[in-house]
Order: sequence, then C-alpha cells, then structure tokens
Amino acid sequence: MIWISILIPFFIAIWVAMDAQKRGYSQLKTFLWFLGVWLLLIVFLPLYFILRSRKDKEESLGERASVCPYCGRLYKGNFSYCPYCGSKIEEK
Repeated sequence: MIWISILIPFFIAIWVAMDAQKRGYSQLKTFLWFLGVWLLLIVFLPLYFILRSRKDKEESLGERASVCPYCGRLYKGNFSYCPYCGSKIEEK
C-alpha cells in the first residue's frame, strides 16, 4: 500500500517534467517541478497548472497584442477599427 502512495506521485511528477520540458522550461526548472510535484503533490500540481495556463495565455497574445484606446480590450492583428467596439484606431 505504501508503494502506491510513492509511485502515483512519481508518475505524475514524470508527466509534469515532460510537459514542462515540452513547453520550453530549462532543465533546472523542469527538475524542480518534478521534485516539487513528487514530494508535495497537493501543493505543486495545482500551482503548475495555474502558472502553465498563465504562460500559455501570455504566449498566445505575443508581442503583437494591442490595446484599444476606447474600450481597453486586447486584440491581435493590425486593424483599422477595433474588433470589439468598432472605434477607428489611429495608426502609429
């Protein structure tokens, strides 16, 4: 029974390490995520999912994200009019 409580977090930690490596984390960060998840699964696994989704959201916006000066919403691309409020956007 004790083996189950060791092996399940171990395999979950391996999955987290492989996912972190696939997402471009350094070897040190990947190892630290592995160790944290394996030793304190209940703390580090939810933390990994939260930080992973933030990183994904930041990467999806990228450097091309702009803010509409009228409605304040973010949009990607080069538009003459805001895709949300329809206001004319002045080109820089």
